[in-house]
Amino acid sequence: MAHTYLLDLYEEIENRLVTARAAVGEDGLDNEMARGRMEFLQEFKLFLAERYNSKLPRRIRSNYIGST
Repeated sequence: MAHTYLLDLYEEIENRLVTARAAVGEDGLDNEMARGRMEFLQEFKLFLAERYNSKLPRRIRSNYIGST
């Protein structure tokens, strides 16, 4: 996976996390669904960090979770 695609994916995940966090704060029936979406996105971000951060250039690697 090219590192530009990984960085774009991180950015998209962050955008969706912001939306999910806002939905969790609202009252309604979709609250549980938003919480599940937020949990999934966080786990997916961690999965990517554990598996693919080592492929990022060192100067970029420190900006993302799971970096060494």
